[in-house]
Amino acid sequence: MKEPVPRGKLPIAFITAVVITLAGVTAFAFQATSTNEFCTACHEMKRHQTELRFSPHAVDKDKNPIRCVQCHLPNSFGPKYVAYKTYLGVKDMLVHTFGDPNDFYRAELQVSARMFIDDESCRACHEDLMKDTKDKPISLEGKLAHEAYLGTNGCTNRGCADCHQNTAHLPSFDRRYAVNAEFAAKLPIEKEGM
Repeated sequence: MKEPVPRGKLPIAFITAVVITLAGVTAFAFQATSTNEFCTACHEMKRHQTELRFSPHAVDKDKNPIRCVQCHLPNSFGPKYVAYKTYLGVKDMLVHTFGDPNDFYRAELQVSARMFIDDESCRACHEDLMKDTKDKPISLEGKLAHEAYLGTNGCTNRGCADCHQNTAHLPSFDRRYAVNAEFAAKLPIEKEGM
């Protein structure tokens, strides 16, 4: 005859199994939904993929193609990563499913999108803020701005993406600015309002 399982041990074993299963499913889901292929599977993301491919940020410091998650999610896994990933994933899914993804207004979206570009993601490639990507000293204006950002000459509450706009994506309405001319010249022409 079998010994009965002690009362308190069955729920603990069951809860442990459920937690481990949920953790495994979550890890698999996070991994599967963090690829560029997944991010750009929806047709409304194709323009962002094209812009990135022609941008100054097409590759990272190791010359590997930039992945969407390198900029749009925090560098390290933790509560902030889970919150960003969940919020952005649910929002994108709702717009794709229930909204009109061809009718989103990018000028408004730029402001909210910049809130989800973590400075640590930028600093993963741009470690020395006093030099440009060719390892040459930056301009005096850039030096003063970066000193303010670093807190050595005043302070600022602006993040990297607040000053460095249109470095990876360039909507048509921002292509007219001289500072974006080199990037804009590489991009295919698209309809106004996109």
